[in-house]
Order: sequence, then structure tokens, then C-alpha cells
Amino acid sequence: MKKTVIAAKLRVIRSGKRCLAAVFLPIVLALALVGQNTAFNEWLHIAPETYFRLYASSFALGMLIYGPAAFLRKRWRYAYLITISALVSVILIAEYLFFSYSGGFLQISSLKMAGDSGAAIGTAIRLVKPRLILFLGNLFLALSAAILAYRAKSVTAVLTIGEAAAVGLLVLASVFGGYTTLLAAEKREWGNDSRLYSQMYDLNGVVGKMGVVNYFLEDAVKRALASGKVTAADKAFVKEWAAARPAPAAAGKYFGAAKGRNLIFIQVESLENAVVNAKIGGAEITPNLNALAKDGLYFSDYYAQVGMGNTADAEFSTLNSLYPLPDSVAFVSDAQNKYSALPKFLDANGYRTFVFHGDAPTFWNRANIYPNLGYQTLFMEDAYTSARKIGITGLGDEDFFKQTVPKIEALPQPFMATLITLSSHTPFILPNDLRTLAIPSASGLNDTQTQYLQSLHYADAALGEFIDRLKQSDIYGDSVIVIFGDHGSHTGISNALGTETDGIGDLNGNRVPLIILAPGTGLAGEKTTPGSHIDVYPTVADLLGLAPPRSVLGQDLLKTASPVVVDRKSGTGGISAILGGKVDYAASADGDFANGSCLTADTRQPVPLKECQALYDEQSATLRVSDAVVRGNLIDDLAGK
Repeated sequence: MKKTVIAAKLRVIRSGKRCLAAVFLPIVLALALVGQNTAFNEWLHIAPETYFRLYASSFALGMLIYGPAAFLRKRWRYAYLITISALVSVILIAEYLFFSYSGGFLQISSLKMAGDSGAAIGTAIRLVKPRLILFLGNLFLALSAAILAYRAKSVTAVLTIGEAAAVGLLVLASVFGGYTTLLAAEKREWGNDSRLYSQMYDLNGVVGKMGVVNYFLEDAVKRALASGKVTAADKAFVKEWAAARPAPAAAGKYFGAAKGRNLIFIQVESLENAVVNAKIGGAEITPNLNALAKDGLYFSDYYAQVGMGNTADAEFSTLNSLYPLPDSVAFVSDAQNKYSALPKFLDANGYRTFVFHGDAPTFWNRANIYPNLGYQTLFMEDAYTSARKIGITGLGDEDFFKQTVPKIEALPQPFMATLITLSSHTPFILPNDLRTLAIPSASGLNDTQTQYLQSLHYADAALGEFIDRLKQSDIYGDSVIVIFGDHGSHTGISNALGTETDGIGDLNGNRVPLIILAPGTGLAGEKTTPGSHIDVYPTVADLLGLAPPRSVLGQDLLKTASPVVVDRKSGTGGISAILGGKVDYAASADGDFANGSCLTADTRQPVPLKECQALYDEQSATLRVSDAVVRGNLIDDLAGK
């Protein structure tokens, strides 16, 4: 009996040793990955909110990719571990060099551009440092273990079914436990809306939490899954739709009125049309914008096109004349697609292209998508300094504009320059001495609305000073300046001020101003033609005397006889409202066309639903085309190439 017990204990010990031997090297390599990810973040100053999330998610990934080796025989085990370690090393080194060079993170979709990266190779080589040897540590460990095993001529024991099950449970528990720790922390911080996945706007923060290897592999998986979202039928539909499009309309009255001029875009954060020409306590909220609206052409029935990406979607739609995706953000998910964006189009027509933005290049993945859209030079966070913290980034609009003026004055002409402001970004925080708008205590506004108006009043003053500086040089008279809001403020300010009461659906909160300043062209006054972000591209191309590519879905607001604005629901992509010039459509809560309402555009009186059928069908088809083009990288099909 005693011998039997001892024999059983020995079997358990031997079994435990075999299990430990099988999983020992994967655990060591997983811990090495934790150290490598931590060093990556430290060296590049990518600080996670809590290191514990980084440790947990990195170890989980390590066990996920190294753990399967425990079930392989010796030859295949080491071959597998060496291969995986080599891939991890390549990802870490490539990401380090890419971030050091561009300020962004390498995505799997960027690899197809590798053939065009020759100019950056010399710079990348200069960025190589001895510290990068650490990223080869896992490969050295796997190779060393393989060499030692070969020299010792050790035999890898075959795990029994029970031992394999125990090892499998350990691996799965490590993977599940690590990722659960990460997601649980996210849920505690952000509630049911996990910022890590549903609001992936700050890639710096994402990598800080999960590690760069996790990020790269997750991006690869998402890309692979997304490739199946566009069917052969969708591709055929895009080609048929493009072939059936009417020929471009004849040149309008203002075609070429600003030929050869510079183009300056000023995208103002959270600027709603409700504040333009509005007063609070007798004081103008945006006196400078009001004056500019009188000096130039002011579109007062203009709407933002945004989905989950807010500012990034506004940029995407404005620059590409395509609709934003309803369930993801093209700036992140489709950054390396082929686009016929406005900067690229102007580049092909002799322009130099620049973007000015005081945010980090990792925010909304701008470091990756901006060059692909045709911007040749980026002036981002590192190009600006701030003496005091204002708003969410610290760079106030006053500093931003003042520091941008000399940069613009030094640009070779003709140029396209895009400026993106920050101070009026939620949560609309300003130092007390900059809150110069006198808002009566009995205004009826809540705290958020009050702070919003103060932020916009400050932003308006900074914008006014910038325009005045441009007027002191030849740049103002030699340019077309386009000022517009990126999206609404989500504060309910339009209802609070009572200035926007005639919209349908969610359009009131999406109404933003569009002002075009083109001195000497005769463009001035208020224009009530409905328009949206997708219409800017063809409109400014017309002014510059350039025929836009056929991939443009918007219309020239200076000559269109059939203006249209579509508002769609974020997430589902369903149509919530259409402004059609003659008739408007308002969807019902269930999204069924038959349950919606058709209204006259001028009086908003109900008319038979059938009068909106053609409008609805046309816009549904256009949205399907736009989504397929972005998801399937079909810009050439849309252009008829």
C-alpha cells in the first residue's frame, strides 16, 4: 500500500515536471514580451494610464502566441518558438522606427506601401539604436533554448491527455485572465462603452494600455475581417452606379474665379451655426465670424457629415467628398486605402500641401492617413509651444494661430493649408481670465452651454486676429479661405438660444457654418442652398478652375440645381433625414421608409410619401456606393478607371 502511494506521488511529480517543462519556455517568452512592451512605451514616452493593464494584456498575448508550443514535439516546438519570436521582434523594431520617424503606429495595411518607402529608409537607419537589441531578446532566448536542447540531445516527453489538458487550461487561463483584466479596467473607467474598442481615437492611449504588438495584431485581424464586408455584388453595384452617373455639369459662373490662388481651410472645433449672428445679454457671441460671414459667402443651411469619428469624419468627408462610415472610423480602419483626396488632387495640379494641428499625430491616426491623403508636410504637436494650458491639449487657439502665421507666410505658393483648432473642444475648459463673454446669470443656460459659449468666444477672437494678420500680407488677397465647423457641440445650444428651430431629425445639432472668403470674386452674402461636408471639395475646385475627379460624390454649391443633404444614424447607417431642395424626408424611429414623412422644403408641410421615394432611393444608393468604396478600397471603380 505504501509503495503504491509513493509510486502515485512519483507519477504526479513526473507529470508535473513534464507539464512545467512544456510550458516553461512559453512563460519565459511571455514575460520577456511584457518587458519589451514596457520598454517600448518608456522609450517613446507612451505612458499607459496604469502599467498593470499593459502587463496583463502583454502577458496574455505572450501566452496566446507562445503557449501552443507546449503541445509540439521538440523539433517543431523550437521551430515554432523561433518563428514567432522573430515575427514579434520584427514588429517591435518596425513599430519603434516608424513611430520615431512619423509619430504614428505602423498598421498592417501600411505594408502594401513598403515599395514606396525608399526615401524613408535612410532616416530609419539613422534612428537605429543599440537599445533595439532588447527587441531581439525573445529571439535570442528561443534560439539559445533550441541550441542547448540540441546539444544535450534531450528528448521531449509526450504529454498525456490529462497533462495536455492541464497545460491547455493554464494557457487559456493566462490569456483569458490577462485580457479580462484589461477590459474590466476599461469598463470600470468608461462604463459599458469601452473606450479601447468603440472610441479608438487616441492610438497612443490604446498602445499604452495593450502594448504595440497587441495593437498591430489586432489591427491585422480587423483588417482581415473587414476584407469580407464588401461582396462581389457591392463591387458590381459601384461600377454600374458609376457608369450610369450623369456627365459633369457645365462650368458655372464662378469657375476659375480664384484660379491659381492658395487654399486655406480653417476647421473650427465644435462650431455650430446656432452661434453665428447670435447674441447673449446683448453681446455678440462670435463677432469676428459674423463680420467674416458678411465679407464672404456664408452658407447658413450647411451640415456636418460625421459618424463615430466626429472631427476625423469631418476631415474625411470634406477632403474626400465621401460619406463617413457609420460603424467605424475610416481614419483608423482604412487609412492606407487609395483616395482621390483634395490635397492629393491639388498636389497633382501644382500645389504644395500642408496641415497645421496642435494635436499629437497619433490622435485619430493622422500620422498614417495624412500623407496618404496627399499632405506633404505636417505641422503637428511638436511644431508648437504653449506658455499655459488651455483646453484638453494645452495649446490655445491664440497661440496656435499666432505661431501658424509665420509658417504660412514662409510657404511656397500656391499652397493648400489646412488649420484645425482645438480650444472649443469638449469639455470647453478655459482659464477664468479668458472667459470674456458677459453671460447674464438669468440666461437660462446650463454650465456646459455657458462654458461652450465662452470657449467659442475665445476661439472667435483668436480667429479674428489670424485673419487680420493675413490681411497685412499678400496672402489674404491671394487665397481662398474656407471656414467651417467640424461638427455640433452636443450641448443643445441651438435650442437654448432659439436660433435653430426649423430642422428635422437630428439636423439642428449638425448644422454648422460654412464661410468662403475669396476677395475680388464677388462672392458675398448669405446663401441658403442646403449643403454638407461632401460638397466642399467640388465647390472649391470650381473656384480654382479645376474639374474634380469623378470619385467626388458631392456637388458644387455655387451651381447645383439639385442640392441634397443626408443625415444618417451612427452605428446602423440608416437614413434619419434628407434635405432635397424641393422636398425633405424625415425617417421614423424604426427606420422603415413607409413609416417616415415627406415634407415640402420651404414650408415643411406634409405631402404624399411617394413624392420622396425617388429622393430616398437615390440617396440610399449613394450611401451604399460610398460605404463600399471605403470598405473595399474601390476608389478607381467609382472614378470609372
